Amino acid sequence: MKYFGTVLSFDETKGLGFIKPETTGGHIGFQRDGIAWDDKAPPVIGKRLSYEISDAKSDHPAVNLQHA
Repeated sequence: MKYFGTVLSFDETKGLGFIKPETTGGHIGFQRDGIAWDDKAPPVIGKRLSYEISDAKSDHPAVNLQHA
């Protein structure tokens, strides 16, 4: 299932960030490996993205991040 949210933060050194979902209150974490666009450029704070939630138990479950 595809979800939408806005990038809250991204630490380029650690490769970790957080998304504010449009439909729920909590923040969702993601890793650089979850970025699906070609150039792997870091996400921009405030940018709207689509994402999916991984089945794996993780502190950063958002995967397949794409520009929305």
